[in-house]
Amino acid sequence: MTCPFPPEAGRSTGAARKCLVLAGLLGGAAAALAQSTAPSTAWGTPLGAAASAPGPASGIVARPAPSAFATARASSGATGEYFHDFGELIVRIRSVKWIEEICSEAFPATAQVNERAYDDWLMAHGEFVKEMEAQFEVIERYWANLSPRARGEGFNAKALSAKADANRAGLAQDFHATPATVFQRRCDAYPAVLLSPQLDLEKSQVDYLASVRLGPR
Repeated sequence: MTCPFPPEAGRSTGAARKCLVLAGLLGGAAAALAQSTAPSTAWGTPLGAAASAPGPASGIVARPAPSAFATARASSGATGEYFHDFGELIVRIRSVKWIEEICSEAFPATAQVNERAYDDWLMAHGEFVKEMEAQFEVIERYWANLSPRARGEGFNAKALSAKADANRAGLAQDFHATPATVFQRRCDAYPAVLLSPQLDLEKSQVDYLASVRLGPR
């Protein structure tokens, strides 16, 4: 992503830095999630189920470490920087739908159940999702006001949204890199995980959300 800010004296440095922060965040959110603390509910483990300790001859596949996009982090790492925190939050929000799509593509038999589970999740959290998706337009207006050349450089909400969506490929790769049985177990658990407290993102990501609601600054 090319930052659209010209070298205007007195105001370009901060604006360009914010642009670079967000561009890097949207491109690297998968890594940030991969390094996060394991949530209490992991993909592939229905709510209330305990992890099984594999025996040497039991044939049981050990529960893997949570994948990069397994679930939104239970504890936030917000910095107070709007562009950083929004980049982190929007990838978590969109990953809920991406996981449903990836699982439905890989295991068509789960598609109907998982699609219904996502629709129920979106019904419960739709207003929050709409509020966060609308931040792309807020950012576009903010940057256009800072730099009249922004639109001429082709930087707009649509381009920024596409940059966020580029993280989907890394999420798919993460799921497909696991053994087939683990992959399917995670997908089978999708409806149960959507009911976990971690996936109530408006409450589990309060530090990120508080920063984003203050707007670009």
